[in-house]
Amino acid sequence: MISAEVIKGVKELLEAQGVVQKSDERFGDFVARGLGISARQTEILLDSLHEGHSVEDAMRAADIVPTEVSEDLLVQVARAIGAALGRVASKNR
Repeated sequence: MISAEVIKGVKELLEAQGVVQKSDERFGDFVARGLGISARQTEILLDSLHEGHSVEDAMRAADIVPTEVSEDLLVQVARAIGAALGRVASKNR
């Protein structure tokens, strides 16, 4: 399960890119729309990144074709997830 800190970090990143979550839109659908991938791919990608896998491994697991998405944006999402998980870990020490 993805933590609230991760959700917040990814949401802030996508909003900075001009993607705004609609009032009735599920988080996974919002991220999928922002990244230009399916909801299923988004779920696999976020779970994989949340587990600490590299962007490349997460893309492979989610069957994301690198030429069909912004790899730079995916790296930014991975960094946002890593930073959020780092904040959570430091609070739990």
